[in-house]
Amino acid sequence: MDIVTERARASAEKFGAAEWYASYEEMLERADLDAVVIASPIGVPFEQGMKAVAAGKHVHFNKTMTTTTEEANQLIEAAKQAGVLLVASPGQMQWPMYQQVKKLVEEGVIGRVYWVLIGRSWIGHEYEGFRRGEDILSDVNPLWYYQRRAGGGPMYDVTVYSLHTLTGILGPAKRVCSMSGIGLKERSFKGGRVQVDMDDNTHLLLDFGDSVYAQVYGTFASGPRRPELQISGSGGSVDVSWQEITVYGNPSLFDMPGGKLTIPVRRELPYVTGVHREIQEFHVYNDIMHLVDCIREAKKPTITAEHARHVIEIIEKGYESARTDRTLQLTTTF
Repeated sequence: MDIVTERARASAEKFGAAEWYASYEEMLERADLDAVVIASPIGVPFEQGMKAVAAGKHVHFNKTMTTTTEEANQLIEAAKQAGVLLVASPGQMQWPMYQQVKKLVEEGVIGRVYWVLIGRSWIGHEYEGFRRGEDILSDVNPLWYYQRRAGGGPMYDVTVYSLHTLTGILGPAKRVCSMSGIGLKERSFKGGRVQVDMDDNTHLLLDFGDSVYAQVYGTFASGPRRPELQISGSGGSVDVSWQEITVYGNPSLFDMPGGKLTIPVRRELPYVTGVHREIQEFHVYNDIMHLVDCIREAKKPTITAEHARHVIEIIEKGYESARTDRTLQLTTTF
């Protein structure tokens, strides 16, 4: 389903879909569906999710499922009342590499955790190669990513991955303070221009309790060439990249101070096999199939809406902290 009729038709032709719709409401009413996958601009999924739940459909949200904690509360309660499941990408803790890191931390390999550095920088969606074509499927304007009303900004868009990873390893955070603002005041795409009114440069400081802190950044700027995740502890540290996990300096592991242990990362996802290894962002396919598996086997999702709600609250209160120059308490958990 796509509100651009020509794009809906072209997508159906490309992938051999038996049906296509240009109206979301018509699709919910007429199509024989068990579940809906929502990949709309970030400001839209709450409304579409509530309509799907009201129609008795299970829902997969491709980050984030809402932009506010109150909206997330409403969705979770509505789904409980309707007896349907919600799965909200990104399912970061489905990745074996992050499960490996969580195990290292829980086993005390680096001692007591002191601080974590994690975040996402992405120069901007207007530079994505797949948007450079002129056909209806590739010529898709991304400038909504810089608009507040559309749910834009890097925190909901890319740093949500980092926040799911961070809280998946350390658990729920307790407090947040931040600085946030707009760097580039105008963005352009294929001759069109938009005035940026959503922050594109945000930095959070999270308190996990017991003097454990994390620095999290989200920017629409060129990313630094550094590990994906860094964790510092009283007895060592961990650097995580997409190639390897490196553990430094724990005397119980190494013969001499400053030694290191390199662990190859496992990058398989539970549901990604065969041709699906070749598609872009195959982790989304994994999360969709996790929902399918939970429906078929009557299992509780491990990629939970409650976890997604906690991350949404961190983002929402991070923006509020920047506006009010205050440190704010977080109320949700998972």
